[in-house]
Amino acid sequence: MQNTFKNLILALFSLVGARLIVMYYFPLTDSTEARYANTALMMAKLNDWISPYYDYGVPFWGKPPLSFWAEALSYKFLGISDFAPRLPSLFISLVTAWLMYHFVKTLTNTKSALWSVIIYFGMLLSFQLSGAVLTDPFLAFSTTLSLVAFMLFTLKGKRSWEYLFFIGLGLGLLAKGPLALVIVGGILFLWMFPSIKTRFAQLRQLPWIKGTLLMVCISLPWYIIAEMKTPGFLNYFIIGEHFGRFLDAGWHGDKYGYVHKNPHGAIWLMWLAASLPWGLSAFFFGYQSLHQHTQKEVFFKLFKNPILCLLIIWALFLVLFFTLASNVIWTYILPSLPAFAILLALLLNQNEGSLIQKYSKVIAFNIYLVPVVSLIGLVIVAWFPNLVMSEKYLIASYRHHTSSQEPIYFLEKKSFSSMYYMNEPIQTTSLEAFNDLNLSNESHYFVVVNKGDEKHITQQIDLHKVYSSKSYVLYEVKNTFLNIEK
Repeated sequence: MQNTFKNLILALFSLVGARLIVMYYFPLTDSTEARYANTALMMAKLNDWISPYYDYGVPFWGKPPLSFWAEALSYKFLGISDFAPRLPSLFISLVTAWLMYHFVKTLTNTKSALWSVIIYFGMLLSFQLSGAVLTDPFLAFSTTLSLVAFMLFTLKGKRSWEYLFFIGLGLGLLAKGPLALVIVGGILFLWMFPSIKTRFAQLRQLPWIKGTLLMVCISLPWYIIAEMKTPGFLNYFIIGEHFGRFLDAGWHGDKYGYVHKNPHGAIWLMWLAASLPWGLSAFFFGYQSLHQHTQKEVFFKLFKNPILCLLIIWALFLVLFFTLASNVIWTYILPSLPAFAILLALLLNQNEGSLIQKYSKVIAFNIYLVPVVSLIGLVIVAWFPNLVMSEKYLIASYRHHTSSQEPIYFLEKKSFSSMYYMNEPIQTTSLEAFNDLNLSNESHYFVVVNKGDEKHITQQIDLHKVYSSKSYVLYEVKNTFLNIEK
């Protein structure tokens, strides 16, 4: 690929365009994305901007509201669709990319800045999450804002950025909680070690008193009001989500998801997957660029230079931090990927982009692999919708087959995507009640059964299979009775 401004812009537009197409047509999936989309939708419907709810009357204590606020506003302006709740994540990811672009352009040149953005959007995890209904893109924006502001103010003398460091921390507390402070604080703590006296003095240049007050004013009021409105929130969110989740591999306190029990160190493999295809290529490019230098020269350049040192620690911190944790998922890596993309862009563009010119085909493959595979995946899902965990088409099938608004019931458990696509309260009944013939008075209704529970249905009734998704089966039921547990 030729390292020209026109080609770089074309590559960037191709990445964003492919993401927009997938965002628009791909159904919301269980459990996380559909759960968050439904939470934001309820916020918009109820006009309750304090407590997120993931079901009627059930507060969602798992995350702060920043992403839900943005998604609820998107519903207000765009209406209900799969695209509306995803748009804020794409927007905030583009703002993150602009921060990267501005920083690298200040540091080097426009081409390197564009390459950092292209690499960031071309990695598997950042491409997927840039248009997903999740909190992680908002956390990545917040930490990127703080760290870029720190470097531009403290290390480059850009005084207009001094308070943006604290604004980033305040927004991070509203995006995903105290983890934002841990990420930024941990990175800066490790960054000081190669030259403690000098770098501590650089840290002191920040307006700590006024900045901390600004951070508190941005974030603390919501935490206080949320605890007053739904007592117990702070104990669950601060203690459970930030200590129990990571220190206890078998933690069962999660109210909304399930335990992700992985071997210690699994986060490194997750990083390789998240950074595909650029992560693997980076090892090759790094070797090609640095093998002629001695280890001493490399260490001196990377760790004595305060900006390069901070970028390296930023890129590695979360992987190191979660190495000993078992309850981890790959989305935790996202805030580290901007630093990796910046470092790789700087590497590729040294010596007037000699690596890009020499390995142009590999570079082009890396740019277009993830978006092309994503578009192919979208086509496959269009043909075989049962490949994904989403009840979009099951609910659509119910609406198509119902003639006079016959009710629909879920046996035992309802999925988040079914809640979202129904856009109204869903009633459930127990399997035991369903199998009892001497119950209520419904004569014509629809019932949704988890595929794992089908073998436990003993009632001899007229069950007509209407639709089968990956996890559930929709039946039309006539001439029987049902006891409803609301």
